[in-house]
Amino acid sequence: MLSIRKDIHSEDAGKIRGILSGTGFFDEAPDEIDVAMELVHSAIDDGNDAENYRILIAEDGSEVVGYICYAHVPCTLSTYEMYWICVDKRTQGKGVGRALVDEALGEVRGLGGVKIILYTAGREQYLPTQRFYASCGFALEARLKNYYSPGDDCLIYSMDVI
Repeated sequence: MLSIRKDIHSEDAGKIRGILSGTGFFDEAPDEIDVAMELVHSAIDDGNDAENYRILIAEDGSEVVGYICYAHVPCTLSTYEMYWICVDKRTQGKGVGRALVDEALGEVRGLGGVKIILYTAGREQYLPTQRFYASCGFALEARLKNYYSPGDDCLIYSMDVI
């Protein structure tokens, strides 16, 4: 049974790294996993404080099957950014990602958030990811050509959460 856990422990870090590695999405830029893990460790070190990076963990029974990381955007009054969402490849398409997004959106609303943004890659491999964001209610706001690498645009999505 799927549940969303709002606390994070040091032992979660290895499980999250395994989920990130298992997707096959970060083979071209393995430093992305290191960046994601920096935010995970920051959340662990800061006690998963909503004022910093916030991690929510999806579990199926006692198995970690996904996570989401979001935070308040500095120099804004009420905008949040969804930095990472990743679901174990074996459980994708079963509502885990949607449950994580819904829980994060509820928390953002509770914190007075009005808008949430996210960035994702524009290459063909990310078409299912782009469709997922659209199905959650995110709107494509901008495309930055050749952002990640030649031919790999950065897509910026947003959603008003009020």
